Amino acid sequence: MSFYNIAMGILIDANPSARELVTEILDQARWWSALRIVVQFLHSRNVDQVRVEFGFVLDRDLQGEPTAQDQIVQLRDLESFVTKSLAEGKIRWGRSDCFFYSLGADVAFMLCNDADLHFASADLPMLSELAHEISSAGIKVYDSGQVI
Repeated sequence: MSFYNIAMGILIDANPSARELVTEILDQARWWSALRIVVQFLHSRNVDQVRVEFGFVLDRDLQGEPTAQDQIVQLRDLESFVTKSLAEGKIRWGRSDCFFYSLGADVAFMLCNDADLHFASADLPMLSELAHEISSAGIKVYDSGQVI
């Protein structure tokens, strides 16, 4: 089952075989490291594009600013896209959620308003491999509150 259009956190409700993992809280430098791992991981699975969805940002929305438009981004451009989105306030570090849905692999990601990275899939071997790659970079990954 593909879980595009299903928000993280309800993924497990929508698909009982799916699992969601989460990293420790990351500063921006460590988040960039995690993002590079994700990009390399998706590239190794022949993913060329991700769909980006911008979440609610309280201060932006209270000021009446429009929510950024969801869009398809080339995987090779994802890091520069995130950099630009941070600079433009479309993503607010530690204050908004931003979703990345892989187009071509059954995995989704969320840069959470808690400054951690969530990732989920029903493909448990792939999820485990990604968790291992992230933890190999010195970033703690949790499954139901337990360090993997």
